[in-house]
Amino acid sequence: MELSAATIENLRDEAYVALCREALQERLVALAREKAEIATTRPPFGVLARKETRDAFTRSMRTALDNEAALHERVTRLDSIGDWLRPLLRNGVSSYLADASAPYCNFLQIDARLDDWERAVAALPDLLLAFARDLRAVRAAAAAPGATSHSCAREFAALRAATERLGRHRHELYVIARAVTELTVGGPAAEIRLPALPDFQRGPWVARLAVLPPAQVVEEAARVEAEARAFLADEAVAAEIGARLQAARDICGNLAENALEQYWNQLRAHARLHYVEERDVDEVLDMLTRRYVDSNTRHRLDEPFAVAH
Repeated sequence: MELSAATIENLRDEAYVALCREALQERLVALAREKAEIATTRPPFGVLARKETRDAFTRSMRTALDNEAALHERVTRLDSIGDWLRPLLRNGVSSYLADASAPYCNFLQIDARLDDWERAVAALPDLLLAFARDLRAVRAAAAAPGATSHSCAREFAALRAATERLGRHRHELYVIARAVTELTVGGPAAEIRLPALPDFQRGPWVARLAVLPPAQVVEEAARVEAEARAFLADEAVAAEIGARLQAARDICGNLAENALEQYWNQLRAHARLHYVEERDVDEVLDMLTRRYVDSNTRHRLDEPFAVAH
């Protein structure tokens, strides 16, 4: 796979921006020395100095200051163009590496699985809350006078359904976590670890609960409900899960960013050698301004105005 024509063009222009900026910085350094030399010619007696001497000094310093302002204006324009180029190049290089680099693609897949895991965890509280409510309903039914397995059948059916939903969700989380492990094992992302989650009761537990005497049903349901509600109410656990997930994201993001920057720097060096030619700074600056500043301004002006209804 080869880089897209647009990315190659952007790399060339980025090289021009860097080379022009370096040339302008060299001029600014030389101009600073020139200003220092001019400063040594300042008339020593102020208004008592000869008018010709004062005027010559003023003209020289004003010319130097005007040149300095013009150079800074060019540098500012180049920096603005560089700001336009960076996201374009980042997207272009990232798209290329996603297809051409197995390690970089791996980082993207890990990040996508972390997104999947975060979404799945976000749905867990609602499932646990429903599980806890159904446990409370079973406990209340079992505590009623003359309670039997038959009288509690509807509550047990609801609890069984809630437990199965929770079990399916836990399995989904397990599959995602296993995928992350397979993507990270033996590689630079091996230190990525997903937070551990409690292993709440499964379907067979409900079947065993249903055949217990009512008093034991009340006791066991109360215990498991308390565990579920304690997990839901524990802000420290939620914070730890969030922190560990963010740590995993940071590791993955840093690895991907380092890989992208390393390859991007290689492309920058290649662009300087093969994509640019010797040109006048102002000529290049005008060309880049038309391409990235003027064209963007025209694009925004051409956008249709929103009509309020």
